[in-house]
Amino acid sequence: MKNVITAIVLTVMTSIAAYAEKYTVKGDTLIVQFGNNTRIIVQAKDKSEIRNLKQYDLNKIIRDLGATLDSSGKETYIYINEQNGRKYLKDTVLVISRKEGEVQIPINDSSSSSSVEKKEEKYENDNDKSNSDDEKITRSVTRRYKSPRNGFNALVGLNTYAKNTPLSYNQTDYDLLPWGSRFVSLSWVRGAAISRGKDASLGLDLGVDVSWYNLMFDGNNTVRKDTKAISFPTASNDPHKSKLTAAYANLSLMPTLAVHRGPISYLSVGMYAGYRLDSYTKTQETKKGRSERIHSNYFLDNFRYGFGAELGIRHFPDLFMQYDLSELFETNKGPAVRMISFGVRL
Repeated sequence: MKNVITAIVLTVMTSIAAYAEKYTVKGDTLIVQFGNNTRIIVQAKDKSEIRNLKQYDLNKIIRDLGATLDSSGKETYIYINEQNGRKYLKDTVLVISRKEGEVQIPINDSSSSSSVEKKEEKYENDNDKSNSDDEKITRSVTRRYKSPRNGFNALVGLNTYAKNTPLSYNQTDYDLLPWGSRFVSLSWVRGAAISRGKDASLGLDLGVDVSWYNLMFDGNNTVRKDTKAISFPTASNDPHKSKLTAAYANLSLMPTLAVHRGPISYLSVGMYAGYRLDSYTKTQETKKGRSERIHSNYFLDNFRYGFGAELGIRHFPDLFMQYDLSELFETNKGPAVRMISFGVRL
């Protein structure tokens, strides 16, 4: 008899709280109709009290009744389809099953911005599982975590000197053209959850990327590798532009805080390290348009490392910044400069 009462209460409260697909309100009576042959009638003092039924705690009702599912282990399916414009659950399927004393209710909610992956209610008896009068109910909700940085990303922006100590060089010989010195990175990121919350979740992102520094010089100088160091001589062929390009393969490890509500979608701060793959200079003549590439290491430091940050803004491109803690050139082989890059993530 207890099982019958529990099934009726479960059906009534689930249907009313989610607003069943088809219902009519007549005065102080709510009629919930399923198909053509089954209906449930709820009577109250007035309409406002019927509306307040959705605030009832279904778990508390089940706990007070000491409810259990039928020991046959068969699954019960309850399908509720909301009308368009409802602000609660839409196209929700509840599948209730019991296996070895555990009741599972997975929920698939297509309208919720913070999706619930699994909702469990476990019934355990401290003395004897066969005794349903002394059951203990625990409830846990697991949210699906997915890093906002997951997948393939392209970073596009500018780079410049964050630190610039000329040493024995003339600083004007290697000044950068602000809008011509570009930074490009192609990356793949995968995140793992650390903690999940209603308003925010914390994850750890591992990234692999290939990035390019394009250092375009402001004057007519170019880069030349001499015996002991580099130099910045004036190009003899009247260049239209001259630049130094360096490519790196990088790994990054960045804790990411995903925010579920508000204008900020996520904040990510962490470290990266990379190794130089290739480097070359390119000069292009003004009149004839011919260009020349010369590949060399140009005494660039093979290793690159630093810290990076990303800020996600809803309805706007995400922003990034990378600050190198390593110097661009080997010690005493060139000016002591460090790079900083910033731009948007696409």
